[in-house]
Amino acid sequence: MVNLRRRFLAAILFTTLFVYHAFAQSTLTQILDTIHNPDGSTFKGTVVITWNGFSGTGGGSVSKVSVSARIFNGALSVFLAPTTTATTGTYYQVAYSSSNGLVTYNETWQVPPSATPLTVSQVRVSSTTGASSGSGPGVQYVTLPIAISQVTNLSADLSSINGSVTSLTSQVNDLASNLSTLTSTVNGNTTSLTGLNTSVGDLNTSVTNLGNSLTALTATVNTLSASGSSAVFVDAETPGGTMNGANTAFTLANPPAPATSLKLFRNGLLQQVNIDFTLSGSAITFLAGSVPQAADYVRAYYRTPGTGTGTSFNDAELPSGTINGTNLTFTLAATPNPAASLALFKNGVLLTQGADYVLSGATVSFANTTVAPQVGDSLTASYRH
Repeated sequence: MVNLRRRFLAAILFTTLFVYHAFAQSTLTQILDTIHNPDGSTFKGTVVITWNGFSGTGGGSVSKVSVSARIFNGALSVFLAPTTTATTGTYYQVAYSSSNGLVTYNETWQVPPSATPLTVSQVRVSSTTGASSGSGPGVQYVTLPIAISQVTNLSADLSSINGSVTSLTSQVNDLASNLSTLTSTVNGNTTSLTGLNTSVGDLNTSVTNLGNSLTALTATVNTLSASGSSAVFVDAETPGGTMNGANTAFTLANPPAPATSLKLFRNGLLQQVNIDFTLSGSAITFLAGSVPQAADYVRAYYRTPGTGTGTSFNDAELPSGTINGTNLTFTLAATPNPAASLALFKNGVLLTQGADYVLSGATVSFANTTVAPQVGDSLTASYRH
């Protein structure tokens, strides 16, 4: 390392003294810089600097004077006579050659007088592509940063790319807008479908309740037919007990026989045994969630043992009359006997005689158009006569 430094200092000293002696200048300019290869690594090799012009005195021509220096790890330091104050046309021709022979290129320098060191970029006026040697490619020294205008077609290509990006951005925005609209439409359809499913579920529940009521009535008819009608029917009985939302115990006038003959309605909806209530003899116990509130009405239909007379049954009869929301009068095929045996259902919900409608013989008259069947409603009647 010591020998290397000595050699480097000797080269600098030789270069300075040689140039100074050749041109008899009293003031020299120092070129001090770190030289890099095009790939960014530090340059290692030789630089040859040639004076190309006329001497400063007498105006006569002189032979070209060259000096070479070794560059280690990119370090360059030479003292040169100014060319800008010499005869017009004077310049330095500078040739670089890397140690591995892969990088060679030439530059032209114009050196002004300067009391402070100058960098290569401050004196370089041109550079040329060098030839390759060995297996390495030729290179061209470039000054960084490179302006867009210095690269052929780069400005046009960038403009084209910007146009494409702008167009793509517009398309993406349109796609996002369409996606938002589609999402809103899907959400709206989902909401509508949910509402439709709820309506269908409610309708299924009503149909199921109606089916249960019809099944129960059919079973009652079959039982009575098999037993020769030797039974007493209890219709629309209000069980004894306080309806206040807290009391769960209610009592019938008689124990239903059989127990399955009991049809218990709360606010017109058929209650399910062991789900809404339990029955023990004549005692009814409502379960949680089905306890009658203060404004509720409860009605019970059932049979008890006894001697009855010959009785006929009409089940799921469709009363005659126009269902249009305004007609209040409908007619049964026979007169219910007793009148309390009439169970009139609208859309599967038991209506209350005396509140929702009144019965006169075989004529059913609804209280108002709010209670009367609307277009699309179903109206059925079951009764004895």
